[in-house]
Amino acid sequence: MNLYADLIVTDIQEGDTISDEYLTNLNDSDIYMYRIVDVDGQFYITYGDSNLTQEEKRLLFSIAGDLNVNKIDSSSGESSNSDGVPFFYTARRFVNNNTVEFLLLVSSMASVQDAVDVLRNQLIFVVVIVLIVSLFISFLLADRISRPIDDMSAVAERWAKGDETVLFNGGSYTEMHELANALNKAKTEINKSGKLQRDLMANVSHDLKTPLTMIKAYAEMIRDISGENKEKRDKHTQVIIDESDRLALLVNDILSLSKLQSQSDAPEHKIVNLSDLVETIILRFDGVVLEKGYVIERHIDKGVYVFVDEKKIEEVVYNLIGNAVNYTGDDKTVKVFLSKKDNVATLEIIDSGVGISDDKIDTIWERYLRYSETHHRAVKGTGLGLSIVKAILEAHNLEYGVVSKEGLGSNFYVVFNVLSKDVVGEIDG
Repeated sequence: MNLYADLIVTDIQEGDTISDEYLTNLNDSDIYMYRIVDVDGQFYITYGDSNLTQEEKRLLFSIAGDLNVNKIDSSSGESSNSDGVPFFYTARRFVNNNTVEFLLLVSSMASVQDAVDVLRNQLIFVVVIVLIVSLFISFLLADRISRPIDDMSAVAERWAKGDETVLFNGGSYTEMHELANALNKAKTEINKSGKLQRDLMANVSHDLKTPLTMIKAYAEMIRDISGENKEKRDKHTQVIIDESDRLALLVNDILSLSKLQSQSDAPEHKIVNLSDLVETIILRFDGVVLEKGYVIERHIDKGVYVFVDEKKIEEVVYNLIGNAVNYTGDDKTVKVFLSKKDNVATLEIIDSGVGISDDKIDTIWERYLRYSETHHRAVKGTGLGLSIVKAILEAHNLEYGVVSKEGLGSNFYVVFNVLSKDVVGEIDG
């Protein structure tokens, strides 16, 4: 609108007067022109006077008066009419032959206001629609996400009430699926732990009951029968002592296993000559070898140094050899290998017994297995030896396992990390 006013002013200046031939309303653009003349301090509209209210005239005269009072040639601004409709204006002041005239171009903002109102209404409508759609989609997503959680909560409640057959299902979401898998795994392990605990209590109770019954029976025999017969009394007393030793051994093994599984008895590592340790442990079986005709073959590489808890690894080797002696075949032969290759050493203890069936080989480390009552034990044991071995080796982060086939015996093995001679020398130094 200012550009249009500048063009008109150029024409007026060329003609030195404001002539109506220069004035043209741009109705298509809502631009209207008004020519105002100041006659002795009174303003008159000489062009564009149609349909103006008195209030609108006073407003135009006020704009012209400001130009006249301030003696400025032009001004632009924004105002509003009596109806509150905003408009823009551009005013020009001319002095021709002592006559002061004003040219005002006014552009109503009514159409713009209408457009703004329409856009505002449309925006409100769109926002409302978007909110409704968003709430609907959010409800669907929340329901789809929460349903697996509700289902798993219901399954967990059934599980808490003792139903061990429940199965967690996480649905199609990756995170929920992973959570369900973790819960299923935890359920399996907890169920297994519960079963192991029940088996342990049943079997330990059985083994506790047997020596206690024997102790009570022979104590009564001493009291009632053999009290005055030294030979019988000594024999019966020895039975009580043997059964007490067996009871003490069982209790000690239970306590050791409990400490190891609770990780309250952490390994105290130091440099150990594993070769010498294994040789020393084999010597402890000389009584079995000499008295009962067992044979322990040894194939042990020298100078195998490892960084372990000596007492605990000694217990591991003793339990594995004792287990092999108890379960070896009619040839009464046990083979012990300690072979070093590169930076690892493998301890293997092999018997020639009946072996372990495939359905039991994965459980021998996990549960308390009571030896068959008809099996002769060459070495005293409680049935907790392999559980203790497992706990110690896992505390050392050592690889271990068993290879066995029915009728061909079993090979229990442990893999150690070997220290180099340089490392052993530095630490010893």
